[in-house]
Amino acid sequence: MRKLILLSISVLLALGMAGAASAAPLNWVGTSTLLLGDFEPTAIPGGGVATVNGSSGVIPAHLSTLRLAASRGNVATDFTLIVTDPVATIKLIQFFDVQAGTGTFGPGISGAVGTATQPGKNLGTLPLGGVVKLCVIDTSCNFSFSLILSTPTVNGIAAVGVGGQIGGGSLLVGVSVQGAPWTVKTVTLIDEVTSTVGTNKTFIPVTFKGFAHGPNSMTTSNTAAVSGVLQLVTPSQVVTTLLDGSNAKIASGNIFLLKFIPEPGLLLLLGSGVIGLVVLGRTRMHK
Repeated sequence: MRKLILLSISVLLALGMAGAASAAPLNWVGTSTLLLGDFEPTAIPGGGVATVNGSSGVIPAHLSTLRLAASRGNVATDFTLIVTDPVATIKLIQFFDVQAGTGTFGPGISGAVGTATQPGKNLGTLPLGGVVKLCVIDTSCNFSFSLILSTPTVNGIAAVGVGGQIGGGSLLVGVSVQGAPWTVKTVTLIDEVTSTVGTNKTFIPVTFKGFAHGPNSMTTSNTAAVSGVLQLVTPSQVVTTLLDGSNAKIASGNIFLLKFIPEPGLLLLLGSGVIGLVVLGRTRMHK
């Protein structure tokens, strides 16, 4: 029995040391979901290592700052969306090499959830990289143009997940994307649908919602912990020169849902400790 107690204490100490050694970084897995007009949402999986609450932050705690790098598990994805509106000029939308970049969020992510004084508070920027190709007239893409989702500007960068306006076009149509930084707040955008040129406009509100909470409840005091969950949203508006169909003004956004997970080494250590306890127990029973 004494050996069993000593081994239990050793395992607990080892787990505590492992947790202290990795206080600042936390592993995460998640999805980045693109919302564009009335298309089906498109989810891109990924994962990596996040630096929370600075280089020597305390875990568990309120999630104050969060640094995400384009690290392991960063997945670049290509996909195609077909426009079903019969009167729309844009017929097909293709995305190439879509992936999240590197960014820093904060301060006060957990605290910002309960803050009513700044309902539109932005938390930070993380660009969505890649290229979007818009095919007009028909789905063969004989007539098309492309937009780079992260565009250098005089003062830095304009992109989805960063803010500013990126634009482009052809002789047939002009398109601009008005982006915004990420937030944990609820944001609402408007889809504008015009059934005929200049008349019968319909405005449809589209809402995206972010949140942060700890492992066991909706409280935010321990968001920076294993099993803590964070959902960031970045709204954007796609504005075109088209006057008919559902292409005139399109509500767009990205929902970034991530969950902090244990380190692989910590899981291995925990598993080996449990196995050791089982072996000791069986040995004692046989004796």
